[in-house]
Amino acid sequence: MAKKLYQEKQQFHDWFVIALLSLATVGLLYGAASVFWQPDVTVVYSIACLVLAAGIGYTIWWLLTSLRYKLKITDKKIKFQFKSITETSKKIAWDDIESCTLVKTPNSAKWQRPKATLTDEQFYSLDGRNGLMIETKDGGLYFIGCQNMEELQAALNSEDKIWEIIS
Repeated sequence: MAKKLYQEKQQFHDWFVIALLSLATVGLLYGAASVFWQPDVTVVYSIACLVLAAGIGYTIWWLLTSLRYKLKITDKKIKFQFKSITETSKKIAWDDIESCTLVKTPNSAKWQRPKATLTDEQFYSLDGRNGLMIETKDGGLYFIGCQNMEELQAALNSEDKIWEIIS
């Protein structure tokens, strides 16, 4: 039986993105309402603003709040599951890993990704660019997000010495 070292569950919680989309929704609703006070009313513009506001509201309510992420690390493998419109689940055995790096970024740069050097990277995170960068022996690159970086590093550098993480 595999010994569980670390487990984490995440839900989308970036309040800046939610606030920005909420402001856009309020602006579109104001744009739709302001048309009715003009002498020459164009209903098409008002309907378009209302449809866009409804679309952004739908995005905030359903798409962003339904995003779920689960990470489980044992002494035999790393397993993660990403639930959104489609569900992705992946298991990576420790024997299949070539290199493993702990990545910590400041809050101001947590959504930046190195597009020039790692174009084939598979990115699984709801907390930006904080987590594990894994390169497998077959050449696959995975970025697996994590919220509690200190606990993850302590679990991986424990007395079992499954993988030495250097940040």
